[in-house]
Amino acid sequence: MYHIKNDQRSIRSSEMLYDGLTKLMREMPFDSIRVKDLVAAAQVGRTTFYRNFDEIVDVLRLRCDRVFEGLLEYLIEYVASYSGESRAYLIKPLLRYFYLHSEIIELLMLAKRLDIFQASFHRALEPLNIQSAAHLDVDPEFLSYGISLRIGVATNILLHWIETGKKHPPDELADKLVAMMENPVTLKHLLGVSV
Repeated sequence: MYHIKNDQRSIRSSEMLYDGLTKLMREMPFDSIRVKDLVAAAQVGRTTFYRNFDEIVDVLRLRCDRVFEGLLEYLIEYVASYSGESRAYLIKPLLRYFYLHSEIIELLMLAKRLDIFQASFHRALEPLNIQSAAHLDVDPEFLSYGISLRIGVATNILLHWIETGKKHPPDELADKLVAMMENPVTLKHLLGVSV
């Protein structure tokens, strides 16, 4: 768990710890990093670490949550900017945003902690659940499955895209994916069954 106060000192300390952790993760396996290594790399005291975090992985949790706070702000701006689009899919702004903010995903991949990414994704979308349920006229209990489905798909697309070096521009990839979603492959297509 992290417990960052909303003051400049705590914010700056958490940034220094994140920068130190990033440096260490490029040099050694995440599981080998100890608090003493991290505070030395970040040039902060051990008490500073424990004032803000319970364990090293919390540094990644904080950054991931902050990245998703930024994503939510970006999505709101995106919808306002592209209000003329008849159907705005989540994938295009998601790829655009993570084109510039993929470092946290890369670090979580190195740490083998993608569960943190998915948990942050769920928390970021929670406020939107009620609006989505009302719009879709779906029981919120079932809506959570739909959101889990979308998060799983989006996570796997992002991971594959990042693993392959983000070689496709965000908009091009998003347009190709939307075209595939609009013309889905059915079980009959997969099995080669004709009717």
